[in-house]
Amino acid sequence: MFKVFFLMFLLVPLVELYVLIEVGSVIGALPTILLTIFTAIVGAGLMKNQGVATLQRAQQSLAMGRAPETEMMEGMFIFLGGLFLLIPGFITDTFGLLFLIPPIRQFLARKFILQRQSNYARQHGRDGNVYETEWTESENGHVKQVHVTYHSSQSDVIEGEVLDSEESPKKNDK
Repeated sequence: MFKVFFLMFLLVPLVELYVLIEVGSVIGALPTILLTIFTAIVGAGLMKNQGVATLQRAQQSLAMGRAPETEMMEGMFIFLGGLFLLIPGFITDTFGLLFLIPPIRQFLARKFILQRQSNYARQHGRDGNVYETEWTESENGHVKQVHVTYHSSQSDVIEGEVLDSEESPKKNDK
């Protein structure tokens, strides 16, 4: 993991510098610098507007009793998009703009969430099976009825029911 970050911190600035020099040789140094500053300003504005909208959607989700996981992931991509737009360079600006386009950002957020859920299920031995149990107790605490339903990830459903036919012991009055 450290090697990947090291390579990114080494390669990304070098590639960005190369692209800036090439673009500067085609359109000139001043337009290249102004274009870089312009993308940073536009990125900051987009980040602010889309961040506020995503925050409002997250608050609505919470008000409805739903976890705002998609909105949280979108917020992360908005932050990264803004950060990439603030870094001078055309390649990072391209990634930054992609992260700030709502359909692309929503797709990436959903994909990331599904991947995390899949990894969590694999790490914790979750196989997609669901066990449901119901029971009814009598007045003295004895279980009178048990109902178990098993749903597997292969869509098999197995149901079972146990009924207690014995009556609870009665006190002998003498």
